[in-house]
Amino acid sequence: MENMQKICENKKCYGCGACCTVCPKDAISLKENETTGHLRPVIDQGKCVDCGLCSKHCPANSEYKYKDNTVTYAAYRTDPEKQNGSSSGGVAAAFYELAIDKNWAIVGTIMDSNFKARMELSCDKQNIEQFKGSKYVQAYPVDALNQVKSVLKEEKNVLFIGTPCECEAARSIAMDNAERLLTVDLICHGVPSYKVLRDYIKWVEVKKKSKIQKISFRSSWGEEMILNDGKKNVWHRRMWWDPYLEAFNSGIINNDACFECPFAREKRCSDLTIGDFWGIGSEAPFHKPNRKVSVIGVNSKRGFDFLNECKSLVLEKRNWSEAVAGNSQLRAPLPKSSQYDLFWEKYYKYGIDAAFKATVYKKVCKRYYKEYPIILLKSIIKKCICWDRKIQ
Repeated sequence: MENMQKICENKKCYGCGACCTVCPKDAISLKENETTGHLRPVIDQGKCVDCGLCSKHCPANSEYKYKDNTVTYAAYRTDPEKQNGSSSGGVAAAFYELAIDKNWAIVGTIMDSNFKARMELSCDKQNIEQFKGSKYVQAYPVDALNQVKSVLKEEKNVLFIGTPCECEAARSIAMDNAERLLTVDLICHGVPSYKVLRDYIKWVEVKKKSKIQKISFRSSWGEEMILNDGKKNVWHRRMWWDPYLEAFNSGIINNDACFECPFAREKRCSDLTIGDFWGIGSEAPFHKPNRKVSVIGVNSKRGFDFLNECKSLVLEKRNWSEAVAGNSQLRAPLPKSSQYDLFWEKYYKYGIDAAFKATVYKKVCKRYYKEYPIILLKSIIKKCICWDRKIQ
């Protein structure tokens, strides 16, 4: 870890992989940080020629080119069926479909069978399904960035959708081919490490005596942790009932750099910005469809032109100020929790069970046992009413 100072300050590192991609000697690799598990670059001194390209292209060392929002839309799919599986209005999937139709390459994030997230480049519409859905964990970016670099050199356009720092990494490695790269940043809350997610899943497996096969961070209701053993859901907790989601939303398990994120602001660096349109209707009336709605912030002419070609979305103009008011990550980074140091001290010494119990566990259990029976009762009553109506 002492090599980190050659690239950027350790606490400012995004783990974005730009340094690995630009290194001419393949001397840098991303490894899990010993304490938190977040990805950090490690330099092989035997290969390093001290060229300085890693530091030069590191987004944490950059001066960012912020863009003002030019137009804002509320958006959702014209075809409700195609919105299935998406975390919000299905905007990212619509963008991917358009890009493939234009013979572009696309980049998104998938989660493998071991629940490890990684960025992946594709030219196939069939892979869009894997890109759908939120993944509240840090993704491994290096392979995808290397492919982006190669594809751009072949004079092929690339649609890159990721967190703001991932998008900045893509722009950094694109260099002279940046005009063929269209970046779409996700309104980001921060990233926990794969190490913590892996230990959390094992923690649930021990509690439920089950082997988890599937994971979902979102549902039709909103942010929910749903863990499935291949036959049934063995763990289904809303955001304030689940220790992982509570620690994530409270600023306990996110990457250090997330708490001083320079991209969590009104002005953006990418061509387009997308996310949930929280608080829509607060400034002007909005007729909500019976499904989720995304916000699209247009930040460049290239982004506007691309969006103008996307006919598979219903678009309604809104004010950017409405989106900013409803989403704190468009105003400032998530603050670091006062329990941050305590969590990591317990986690490093004793494991995730001790870390949860020292911080969020009592809080989420109290909420769960107080609120879940009421919600369950309401659900049963609603089903009984519907059944009664069917009989009549």
